[in-house]
Amino acid sequence: MSIWTAIKDPLQGKTSLAKVFWLYGLVGSILLSAIGLAVDPGNEFAMRVYIVFGLLFSVYVTVATYQCAGNCESKFLARFVRLSAIISLLALPVFAYLEFTGALDLALKSVSGEL
Repeated sequence: MSIWTAIKDPLQGKTSLAKVFWLYGLVGSILLSAIGLAVDPGNEFAMRVYIVFGLLFSVYVTVATYQCAGNCESKFLARFVRLSAIISLLALPVFAYLEFTGALDLALKSVSGEL
């Protein structure tokens, strides 16, 4: 299996839902987080590149999950996964906006009482 096949197949719904969830979703997120540990938080450009890459990865995994939900034997689970994917895709731009404007940090600080 080539790398392009591994990237393309989930987007075309040719992969099992379990594989997309566990391998692409969970293991991929762990690897992305490990990369994030190497990014210097003081380097604003590097942090923004990391955040944009993370957002693109999230969109990829969410779309792949939606596409592969049809491979699930349970129709209820397939509908639930697709609805969750749609909600996630709608929420991602909101959280991206909050992150890039700094509003998310401000909100978290006010909730924790640091202000």
